[in-house]
Amino acid sequence: MYELDNRKDQVMTVFKVALANLAMWTRDQYFPASYSNATWERLAPFFRLPGIVRSSQKVVEVELRPFNDRQYNRDLHLLCQRVNQKQPHLPDGRLLTFSVWTSNHPVLDGQVPRLA
Repeated sequence: MYELDNRKDQVMTVFKVALANLAMWTRDQYFPASYSNATWERLAPFFRLPGIVRSSQKVVEVELRPFNDRQYNRDLHLLCQRVNQKQPHLPDGRLLTFSVWTSNHPVLDGQVPRLA
């Protein structure tokens, strides 16, 4: 009989709990009040949004692609506004800012926005 080595499973469990705690902290700090009891399933689309990251010596700008849903887009704009109001800084001291990419034409699913 062989003894099972479950150390890898324990490490993965710790990472899953840490990620869940980070998502819930982000929800509590930055999301609108209507998300106060939101689960991972409701928050996941926000964390999976594609976008562009621009970095300089003082600022890291994250520009997110909008949803195809008006309510989600309203919530996304409010989320970006709340993050920018709190002015979070990365460990290296750079300011972290969020915005929503705007365009004059609709973005089709699977297209990557081209920013000038």
